[in-house]
Amino acid sequence: MVAILKKFPILLTQVNIDEEFGFGGIASLGKATSDLVPPIFSIATALVVMYFLWGALKFLMSGANKEETAEARQMITHAIIGFIILIFAFFILQFLLNSLFDIKDFQIIK
Repeated sequence: MVAILKKFPILLTQVNIDEEFGFGGIASLGKATSDLVPPIFSIATALVVMYFLWGALKFLMSGANKEETAEARQMITHAIIGFIILIFAFFILQFLLNSLFDIKDFQIIK
């Protein structure tokens, strides 16, 4: 491995993405990830809420049809599970990254 790194010293050089490529102020992959996480959480939350409302509306409109009622309950259950997964992902990113890895500047809610 050392022989390969000595043969190709370009592998050890640090590249500043902002200077090399025109990505509009994105200097690193970490900066891009930090900029993308809050909108992704917002979109995912909106989708979970819409799926829950769709299941609730389907439940209300199903009437006495047991198959449609069961399908609507399953949609509502999936939406609740998705919301719980989003909550856990939020807490992992927001609090555990700060405490375990000393990442102080990462904030989902600004």
